[in-house]
Amino acid sequence: MKTYLRMLRMIKPYTTQLVLAVVFMLVFSFMSIFSIGMISPFLKALFNKTDSGTVLELPGDEFTSPMVQGSFDEAGVSHEGDHQRSAELAQSVNNNAAATDEDDAARRERYDKLQAQYSGINSLKVKFSEWVTGTMLKGTKQEALLRICLMFFGAALIKNIACYLQEILMVYVGQAVIRDLRNLLYLKLTAMPLGFYHRHKAGELISRATNDVMIAQQTVGLSFTKLIRDPIFLIMYLSVALIISWKMTLMALVLMPASLSVIIKIGKRLRKLSHQQQEQMADLTSTLQETVYGIRVVKAFAMEKFENRKFMAQSQNLFKQVFRINYMMKLSSPLTEQMSMIVALFLLWFGGSKVFTGGIMAPDLFIVFLFMIFSMVRPIKSLGAVNNEIQAGMAAADRIFEVLDSTPEVQDTEAGLQLGAARGEVEFKDVHFAYVKGEPVLRGVSLQVSPGEVVALVGSSGSGKSTMIDMIPGFYHPDQGQILIDGHNIPELNLQSLRSNMGIVTQEVILFHDSIFNNIAYGLDDVSLDDVKAAAKAANADQFIARLPDGYETVIGDRGLKLSGGQRQRLSIARAILKNPAILLLDEATSALDTEAEQLVQEAIDRLVKDRTTIVIAHRLSTIQNVDRIYLLEEGEVVQVGTHDELLAAGGRYKELYTMQFQRGGV
Repeated sequence: MKTYLRMLRMIKPYTTQLVLAVVFMLVFSFMSIFSIGMISPFLKALFNKTDSGTVLELPGDEFTSPMVQGSFDEAGVSHEGDHQRSAELAQSVNNNAAATDEDDAARRERYDKLQAQYSGINSLKVKFSEWVTGTMLKGTKQEALLRICLMFFGAALIKNIACYLQEILMVYVGQAVIRDLRNLLYLKLTAMPLGFYHRHKAGELISRATNDVMIAQQTVGLSFTKLIRDPIFLIMYLSVALIISWKMTLMALVLMPASLSVIIKIGKRLRKLSHQQQEQMADLTSTLQETVYGIRVVKAFAMEKFENRKFMAQSQNLFKQVFRINYMMKLSSPLTEQMSMIVALFLLWFGGSKVFTGGIMAPDLFIVFLFMIFSMVRPIKSLGAVNNEIQAGMAAADRIFEVLDSTPEVQDTEAGLQLGAARGEVEFKDVHFAYVKGEPVLRGVSLQVSPGEVVALVGSSGSGKSTMIDMIPGFYHPDQGQILIDGHNIPELNLQSLRSNMGIVTQEVILFHDSIFNNIAYGLDDVSLDDVKAAAKAANADQFIARLPDGYETVIGDRGLKLSGGQRQRLSIARAILKNPAILLLDEATSALDTEAEQLVQEAIDRLVKDRTTIVIAHRLSTIQNVDRIYLLEEGEVVQVGTHDELLAAGGRYKELYTMQFQRGGV
């Protein structure tokens, strides 16, 4: 319930549209009931009216039928003691109506006498009967019938216009809320730190942003419309039924608690099943994404059959779960309808028997009453389905709000210190860090890089090099110690101003399904083509770009897969050159390239690092022989510091690594 109320709070910006929709729902409901109520004058015009215009009273009329001693009228009002007077009045009115046509004055006198006997709801009945007789049934039978048909047409026209307007307004509200929810989810995902993505599979997050939002849309859209409209229908149908005969209406409500208990029990079960379904859908999406992204590896290892079996097994589990959910959902509707039908058929038998004997109410009003009772079945049945839809939608909404309520470990503050144009000084002071508590990745790391210096980080895999690179832009904050940029502690800085001073080139190049121009100019406004070309030329990328069919407007495909690895890397370097950052971070930018591509990329890197602070993770030690300083890390600790020549002369782990690469021909 808390989740649904939270969804409802998102409707607040659209209160005006919602209020208008409710108004049109009320108009629609009123005209629907008015149309049903027109059945009474229609029947009277057909069967209870002479050609001369006189309305004859049928046996069992609720106002003019003689009453026996000790009886009650259809409103439950006791007439004990005045039955004789009522019977005489009724007989007199009937005799007069049968003998001659009534004029308006006589009819008014007749209803005034009837109204004097009744009060409250019964008085309203008399007034309605007077209006029907004096307005709808005036004139000949043909005139009355034409008037009733025109009234039916007018009521249907107003009802359908109101129905269309309320549905359009509710669609607007529902879609607007879902748009806002989807936007909030996307904004949250882009604001979360890297650690969040390490804990969640990409397919799972995609499933929450697509499949879960789509299911939640049904809750806020169609289900919310029904949740407002159907109770309005129920209240209005029930009110009219109570006015006609409160005793028979109470009979109709006998099985209502049983119907509600069935709906609630099924709804609780559905929410649990729906949550399991969303998790299975997320697993299926993750498998599909991994297969598409890793199709080269799948084919290289001839793992198509394995992946097919894995996907089909997950698909089968999802099928079973969806079938269980639909089994429960489809069960609630016929059960609710059958329970309602039992009550309605009992009323049909009981009330019809009373009408035959001339009691309880007039035949035309009994027909109207039955229409009201049977009309309540549809909204009751619909509300049962709505509860199921809401429970399924709430399971999806829970997963969405789980992401929205996530607290990032690294939080940016708008009030943080604006760094401005950085000088490029970077310092680690006794930094400790662990992704998982008790499993440290960095242990008391300290280093200092002056503006314009080039520093290299080397070491075995898992020694903490990439973690240090990720901590400089504030992707992670240290558990202990400080990381300073120009003397400012990173958590105190505005992260956007910090990152605007940094350029990052990684081993795994991230490019977008867009043109080469937009990929190089990513994150920058008002960039000219000449600026982009100059950056591409400095990155040794202008020649291969010129050979492409559309030049800088060539769309490079998903993740740049239309380009080679070296070409993608040079575009990444061109992007960093164009940004002109004060601090440059290179994470093994040449390790996955062949010799020719590496040479082109290395030339581009040499131009890029000039006159700027650079921290580079090196895989091939030959590429860092000319850096200002080298830090060797082992198991999260700095074990050696110095230039290439100094470290070779000192011996130790660095010389071992260099010797191994030299012997393999990798230097």
